[in-house]
Amino acid sequence: MRRRATALLTGAALALALVGCAADDGTGPGPAPTTAGELADVNATPRDGLAEGGTLRRAVERLPAQWNPLHVAGGDVSASEIRGPISVTNWDTDARGVTTPNDNFVVDVEDEVVDGQEVVTLHLNPDAVWNNGEPITWEDYAATVDACSGGRPDFECATGAFAAVESVAQGESEFEVVVTFAATFPDWPALLGTVLPAEGVADAEAFNTGWLDHPEEWFTGPFRIGEVDTAQQVVTLVPNERWWGPAPKLDTIEYRAVSADAAATAFANHELDVLDIGADANAYERARAVPDAEVRRAAGPDWRQITFNTTAGPLADPAVRQAIARAIDRDAVAASSLAGLPEDLQRPLNNHIFMQGQDGYEDNAGEYAYDPDAAAAQLDDAGWVLDPATGVRARDGKSLTLHYTVFSGVPASTNEGQLVQAQLKEVGIAVVLDPVPETALGQVLGEGDFELVSFSWYGSPYPLLGVANLYGDPATTPMNYARLAVPGLDDLLGQIMTETDHATRLDLADRADELLWEALPILPLYQRPQLVATASDLANVGAAGLGSTRPEDWGYVR
Repeated sequence: MRRRATALLTGAALALALVGCAADDGTGPGPAPTTAGELADVNATPRDGLAEGGTLRRAVERLPAQWNPLHVAGGDVSASEIRGPISVTNWDTDARGVTTPNDNFVVDVEDEVVDGQEVVTLHLNPDAVWNNGEPITWEDYAATVDACSGGRPDFECATGAFAAVESVAQGESEFEVVVTFAATFPDWPALLGTVLPAEGVADAEAFNTGWLDHPEEWFTGPFRIGEVDTAQQVVTLVPNERWWGPAPKLDTIEYRAVSADAAATAFANHELDVLDIGADANAYERARAVPDAEVRRAAGPDWRQITFNTTAGPLADPAVRQAIARAIDRDAVAASSLAGLPEDLQRPLNNHIFMQGQDGYEDNAGEYAYDPDAAAAQLDDAGWVLDPATGVRARDGKSLTLHYTVFSGVPASTNEGQLVQAQLKEVGIAVVLDPVPETALGQVLGEGDFELVSFSWYGSPYPLLGVANLYGDPATTPMNYARLAVPGLDDLLGQIMTETDHATRLDLADRADELLWEALPILPLYQRPQLVATASDLANVGAAGLGSTRPEDWGYVR
């Protein structure tokens, strides 16, 4: 089995907290980035249609405190955005999450299965160098994998996924990297999306603290850091004189730390060229009124869901969880939470694994669609009897009262809690809303201190690698916050992780999603649209969905 990786079919969906994949909106599909209908809108423009020069001003939540992308403290969205133009990015990703080699870094890839082991050979671009002029070679890959393979506890790594790699060796030259996995591993692009210099991961001190002052020599890309102004909270990137690829069109990129509330005002005042609107209807209306600006839209990778704590009282009964799913009008939840945004993007998500429009997405909600009569009948069959005096069901002397955790300051959380409260009341389930600070999310989930809670997961070009992180055996899967072992699911997940035939993997994933709908550890609500306001003449930037665009191709239409 020898396959050229000219198109690595991966699909797109679940959150995978794996730093080292393509940075958010940081790199991507060449001179004319892919636009796939509602999946992406970046004003895709070939390089010869771009003007030379100009400044692109973007907002981030904060400046990076840790610049190492593999460090546990280095993977937040703001840091990833800033690092994108100054980092190795081996793959371009289109709007459907399909990856192909970025020939600035990887000119060819060979992928074969030998004696049951995945063997991937990267042919590196020999012109690619770090900012100190040293070439990027197989030794950098070997050092990066070794640092985060799980055997170095003093390295504060964000991921131990490199444990799937058995060895990294030199091929016919120092620019040929032979990566051998312990078994078949079809999602290998997720682990080989970037690399760090061997010097920057040589020991725990370098890995953990050596990146704090953004050492110039440990980065590379079409841009480099020009200035970090901590007083003004601005990072300025300038073209990298050591860059070997097509010259950047922009003169500078400025990342300014701006609060979410202030960003819309800054865009309206022409202090920013890009505004990530998210699900903010007010920001959407303000952006639409800005002269010489436009709102670009796509189906975003951010999806809201309700997690059931299946160890909490009545929620241990799958019949109760199924009745709750049938009693919740997810169309109404989406319409309410996304009110003021384009109506055609206000729709429920009907799959636990894939995003709408992505390869593998199937609507498996089926019998768990909104049907309050069926929900009431199911609760009757489960022995929960409606008390006409209180309007609340009871069984064995206990009322069917559930607690829904909502996060103060998060409008979506409060809105969803109130809607669910009202809808479940119609079938005899009482819901008490328990407000907690937004900062308590990690503690609430980690300690299991909830019964019902809604929050967001994020999509990835590697959904089938991430699926086990959310739904695997709770005894070994910390992110399975529902704490539910779904019968038969782990066997399917094991096959998904090692199956090399793409169509077969999608079939296995479809069967897994059907099991998840039946068991309901999580109830998907809706996929948030990605709305990005930009200067109208800005090209190759905007709502990229699950895709990416190359920063050397960012610019203004000539």
